[in-house]
Amino acid sequence: MPKYRKKIRSGDVYEVEEFYSPRTIGKKYERGRSENLTSEEQAKRNLQIARKKLTRSINANFNGDDYFVLLTYAAEVTVEQAKKEFSNFRDRLNRYRNKNGFSKLKYIAVVETQGKKNRVHHHVVMNRFEGLSMKEAAEILEDVWGKGTVLIKKLYKNQKDNRLASYISKENIRKGAKRWSTSRNLKKPEVKLEVIKETKRKVSLRPPKGFDVIVQTEDYFAEIGWVRYMKAVRRGGMDYGEYEGGAETDAGSKNRQS
Repeated sequence: MPKYRKKIRSGDVYEVEEFYSPRTIGKKYERGRSENLTSEEQAKRNLQIARKKLTRSINANFNGDDYFVLLTYAAEVTVEQAKKEFSNFRDRLNRYRNKNGFSKLKYIAVVETQGKKNRVHHHVVMNRFEGLSMKEAAEILEDVWGKGTVLIKKLYKNQKDNRLASYISKENIRKGAKRWSTSRNLKKPEVKLEVIKETKRKVSLRPPKGFDVIVQTEDYFAEIGWVRYMKAVRRGGMDYGEYEGGAETDAGSKNRQS
């Protein structure tokens, strides 16, 4: 059984996962759902995997100067109507940014229907308007949106930023449907995968210089044995994700689903 080490860089976040795989990575196999999982367990696991990917995308593309935006509606709309409204808003905002010399819009957006009145709204992580104050940015977004209230914060001022992917997708646990969308111009995390030789001496997983380790675990999976995981953040940097436990490392999840 080959042993792998996977290194992932997402902005200020560095992750390492060391694991065995019963199948050679890079070779295609027929995928199937684990026979030992209920549909509810599988849906929850799929959501956890998706959130890890979403977290890495946030870390790779945004920082504390970018925005966390709430878009609401003055009138009631359906989820399908809201998706169309956001698509139109995105196009209008891109035209505005292009016309006024701002960089192209980057975003991760979620449609949500939570709240006492179950009203539809949008949570959006987006890149900033370079050189503008928060007040100026809010005025632009309110004018371009034009459907209801706009609330805007810098990412580092939002108390839920350190688990942003879980927060903006929390409704999916109940609904079981993926509701976030992203712009096509997002950077992908840097991933390096290498086959490593088995040795008697256990080599420590170490972060790059200037990074502090925030999570380090070892977990056992019946299918593949021990998996080691480490997560580190650059000193002074930001991590908008949440580590939800070693049992949901990429290696373990991937092999249980294969």
